[in-house]
Amino acid sequence: MSKQYIIDPDLSKQAVPVSGSQTATTSAVFQNATWDRDILVHDPNGNLHPQTVAGIFEKACDENPNGALFRKRVRVDATPGAAPEYAQSTVDITYAEGRARRDRLGSALLALERLGCLRDPALPRDQSPQELTFRNMPRWGDRLKGGARRGWAVGIWSSNRAEWQIIDFATHAYGLIGVSLYETLGADTAEYITNHAPLSVIFASRNHIVDLLTMAPKTPALRVIVSMDPLGAAELKVFASWAEKLGLLLLDQAELEAWGAQPDIFLAPGAAADEVEIDKGRILTLCYTSGTTGQPKGVIATNVNLATASIANLYGWLKWDRKKDGEFKYLSYLPLAHMYERIMQLLVIERCGVVCFTTGDPLRLVEDAQIMKPIFMPGVPRVWNRLYSAIKLQMAAPGVKGALLRRAVAAKLANWRATGEVRSAFWDRLVFNKLRALLGGEIRYLLTGSAPLAPEVHVFLKICFACDFAQGWGMTENMATGAVGVPWDTASPGTCGPPQPMNEFKLRDIPEMNYFHTDKPNPRGELLVRGTNVFPGYIHDEVNTDKTLDSDGFMYTGDVAEIDAQGRMKIIDRVKNVVKLSQGEYVPLEKLEGVYLTNPTFLSLFVHGDSFRSSVVAVVVMDPAPASALVNKVTGQHLGPTDVAKIEEGLQDPRVKAVLLDGMGKQARKAKLNGFEFVRGVHATVKPFDPEILTPTLKLKRNAAAEYYKKEIDALYAAIEEKP
Repeated sequence: MSKQYIIDPDLSKQAVPVSGSQTATTSAVFQNATWDRDILVHDPNGNLHPQTVAGIFEKACDENPNGALFRKRVRVDATPGAAPEYAQSTVDITYAEGRARRDRLGSALLALERLGCLRDPALPRDQSPQELTFRNMPRWGDRLKGGARRGWAVGIWSSNRAEWQIIDFATHAYGLIGVSLYETLGADTAEYITNHAPLSVIFASRNHIVDLLTMAPKTPALRVIVSMDPLGAAELKVFASWAEKLGLLLLDQAELEAWGAQPDIFLAPGAAADEVEIDKGRILTLCYTSGTTGQPKGVIATNVNLATASIANLYGWLKWDRKKDGEFKYLSYLPLAHMYERIMQLLVIERCGVVCFTTGDPLRLVEDAQIMKPIFMPGVPRVWNRLYSAIKLQMAAPGVKGALLRRAVAAKLANWRATGEVRSAFWDRLVFNKLRALLGGEIRYLLTGSAPLAPEVHVFLKICFACDFAQGWGMTENMATGAVGVPWDTASPGTCGPPQPMNEFKLRDIPEMNYFHTDKPNPRGELLVRGTNVFPGYIHDEVNTDKTLDSDGFMYTGDVAEIDAQGRMKIIDRVKNVVKLSQGEYVPLEKLEGVYLTNPTFLSLFVHGDSFRSSVVAVVVMDPAPASALVNKVTGQHLGPTDVAKIEEGLQDPRVKAVLLDGMGKQARKAKLNGFEFVRGVHATVKPFDPEILTPTLKLKRNAAAEYYKKEIDALYAAIEEKP
């Protein structure tokens, strides 16, 4: 008998405190009140959920073998050396094909280990003789029989693509550990992770082969490099010779998969039934944090961490029946090396959906969406703010077109606030279907995470795209899964909703920041979270593990939150990044950035303060369209969004800066900031933050940013000091 797991939520009671769990310095423990917790164990028909990530993939392959697993656009390179071009057509890899490739690759990896190519990484390379060359991998007969050492780490260094996931699937099924390296990592960080994990083999896209060979003398653990792309004869000859001199084996992924298919090499995956419980706790992957405050830390993710996180995301607001509704198409453009994208793809696979890979070019994102026509698309505030700004510009257009759009938006907003309904047969047909076409016309679900999204942007896009749009919260350390809002809760925007069913929340007092669990009207403090999705620790790092996990299994998140009377959690600050100004006031920089970033024309923002100054200043990156409109309005010019040089010049006009500061002052007053938290000087630009001041997950490296913009910051303070 089918079981209804999702209670029709009582929106006034989405999470409830556990009686007697409050202490002198912490709030009560809050638990989800809208889910039957058995959902983590059984599906609605009473069947046991797969206990491992490999089991989740196997189940999807069994249920949908001929369905599309991965989809990508066909690349057409007409001119050698020119920027890549892509056709309108797409190609698919089915679930059956994906499983077969996984098994061949997993078999090949274990064969490499049994042949001695991946000897103990503590040994020098000259004590681990390479018995295989690039193209004479023999059939070794009896030497390939018997067990192979498991649990060693496999690195993946590339952008999102089908091969990335096939490698990861192979590590899941064959007892290995996958380690993701962000596509944008510098060589120094890649070298650090290779040695820290350590990594014996790294799969890499063509553009990273030279990086790996260059750093090889300083990465003694590395034994094998596998190119995810076919190599031309000339470059293969050069790279293979270079690798041989370094004592490395250079292979090709396609050829490695073909080798793994040979009868005396191929091994079927899977654990015996009595090994399932042991396998649940096995380390599945290491996900290195972005390193905003030093070297990245290796987050351990086990089978049970990832499996329960994906199951929790499977049900609830993402209601989709493949047999009735068709393909569950997901647009993949956020980095796969980040846990957010990893867990999203896993829940799509649980639904037997198709992962649609974009070209990887941010300028083609809308074009990719129009071709792929996704049902589900995640994002971060930067993406949603750009969409919001583009539509708001259309609303400001003179004449009938702008007036009609303004009227349509007002009507749908009023209806949503009254009823929670995002669709309107009349206004969608007349106006909003054209906006929906920007993302392919079939969007049903949007999700935002990574940082808080301004409530007005959230609601605006929800009614413009006539879809369910939820805000969630999570961290690498809890598999990007902790809380998610109820889309039809009209008071939810601005919050992250209640905890997920496997999670418990509580708040810890932070006296130095004046946050207490006894605050009125809502308790506030550092968010602590516990659950089966919470990581067991950082690899090779007991000190930071002990700082992050307490003896009761709660994780210190570093996020400052409040929990409202309905049980919804809202992130309001960060424990770190508090500076003391010269007059003694403490200023929470990330909190201020969150406030000022509610201006959707700001794509990025950096608030700076230090103990030698009495005020804070900001560097803001603006969207070129509203930036040019602002400059035109203040100076009387007629610039377009592509007049970048003239926009940059106009943004330095004191009159333009005065308008920007006035707007930021209004935001500060609306947020009830203290006077010393008001930004007193602003440098605006349309040039995106340089990658060197950002982590691979696009978080700001605060010290690096202060140094990068030192000239501009000094000029802002000089101007402030000149004022009477």
